[in-house]
Amino acid sequence: MEIASASPSGLVDQIRAGSRAAEEELVSRYRRGIRFLLGRSVSDRTASDDLFQETFRLALEKIRAGEVRDPARLSGFMCGLARNLSANHFGRRKLQLARNASSQEAEGDPAEPSALDELVRREQAAFAHRVLAELPSERDRQILQRFYVADDTKDDICESLGVSSLHFNQILFRARERFRKLFEALEAEE
Repeated sequence: MEIASASPSGLVDQIRAGSRAAEEELVSRYRRGIRFLLGRSVSDRTASDDLFQETFRLALEKIRAGEVRDPARLSGFMCGLARNLSANHFGRRKLQLARNASSQEAEGDPAEPSALDELVRREQAAFAHRVLAELPSERDRQILQRFYVADDTKDDICESLGVSSLHFNQILFRARERFRKLFEALEAEE
């Protein structure tokens, strides 16, 4: 069987059998979709490139270990993996920013924001809250508020909404997209 025409299940089987050509076909087949997906959720090109590489590294590792439950749904597996890595990237970034802020406070960082910086920050926060309040979906408002503003953990939110971790990532991704579109539309009006 020619690798380029292999079904997703056949591709998984060939990768598990150690075929380098099948691994290259996996990257070739899903490269554009994964790049597009990550590009929409991660604006930093370097971070997007890192997540792109990590998606394929982890996918190959999981395929080789037989961790793909339904090889016929390889596309969904690849997209889910990229979304999860993207969501984890944002969580780590948020934690890193919090650590940097607390270390600056501990060091007594003398660089206090100016009155103008504080005014701009308050206006941006007020605008973001306005966009959040205008989202048509209560679930979008709730998940974005809890995850980004209240800093609730992913596990707590999943438990209260009765969703799996993977489903949470999908909900969060879609809510962020709707927020971004509304944000851009309202920003254009002003």
